[in-house]
Amino acid sequence: MVTGLHVGSTDTDMLAAYDVEKNDPADVVRTALDGLEAGRIEILADENTVQVKAALSADPSVLYPQVVSGTDTGGGR
Repeated sequence: MVTGLHVGSTDTDMLAAYDVEKNDPADVVRTALDGLEAGRIEILADENTVQVKAALSADPSVLYPQVVSGTDTGGGR
């Protein structure tokens, strides 16, 4: 079985330097294992990931208004 796990910012060493809201790794693992047990082929580990997936079918100007308005500075963060 192949399963896709989509995860937002999670409290790991990789994100330790960032002051953002982060998922508890234990919650991510619990969600992943529950999804595997249920036979899901795609698992969305947190509410932010659910929202991003839902927004992907929207017009790109809705997702990236700064690009459309010309205010994107290209900073990448």
